Amino acid sequence: MRNTYDLDSLPHPGASSAKDVAYSRYMELARSIEPSSADHATTVRPIRTFLVEPNALLREGLRRILSETVYAPSLAAGSLDEVSSQCGPDSGTVVLIADASREHEEFCRQTKLLKEQNPNAKVVMLVEQYDLNHVLTAFRSGADAYLKKSISYEVLVKSLDLVLLGEAIFPSAIIDLLRDQEARVEQSKQTSASEGPQEMSPPTKGLSVRETVILRCLMDGDSNKLIARKFDITEATVKVHVKAILRKIQAKNRTQAAIWAANHLAASRGATVS
Repeated sequence: MRNTYDLDSLPHPGASSAKDVAYSRYMELARSIEPSSADHATTVRPIRTFLVEPNALLREGLRRILSETVYAPSLAAGSLDEVSSQCGPDSGTVVLIADASREHEEFCRQTKLLKEQNPNAKVVMLVEQYDLNHVLTAFRSGADAYLKKSISYEVLVKSLDLVLLGEAIFPSAIIDLLRDQEARVEQSKQTSASEGPQEMSPPTKGLSVRETVILRCLMDGDSNKLIARKFDITEATVKVHVKAILRKIQAKNRTQAAIWAANHLAASRGATVS
């Protein structure tokens, strides 16, 4: 598993700025695994690099910034379609630096296809600002780095160095989110294993058939009035059932009950009202 580096880490006690501390730690790490810039130019051959930036002015600026490094763009274009043919399975190691602010979902889809065709391709996404959902999508698509356009030239080049070494650079929030998801999945597996196969639907233990069906209605967002109409009972009866359901599954409100139902009742959709 690749190490993941983050430029948004919290400051240590006594630090003047979170950004300064993160930057200094990042640069120290980068220098420890890379040669100096003078040696770098003489010991490392130019890397096939492609630049994608819809804004012509920004594209030219990035091209000039990188022109004095081993990442001097072989091709600078306004869209991924213009360079995709250069990043195919026979292209070897290539670095793609691309704007991901526009049509983010589509760009991530194209990135996933590119990485499947050429595992040696390194994709560095540049964005205006972080959005957690977008970062998660980019991470899952196989992107190697997710950087703000406001970073400095030196940070950009060192980030490219780390990416070329097989590292990933993402906001720390995405790593925390993925770890939480993995923990929940593992906990769910352990719970299922401990309950064993003796019961057909362990999650609904303690709920009557009527309560289970009403819980499904809560999951679908039905109101008490609609539930009452569906089963030809009074709203007062529905309220009694809902109160019992919340108590049995230890939910505080209908929303929590609906979330619980979505996570636990999917396997037993065939229940009917007795």
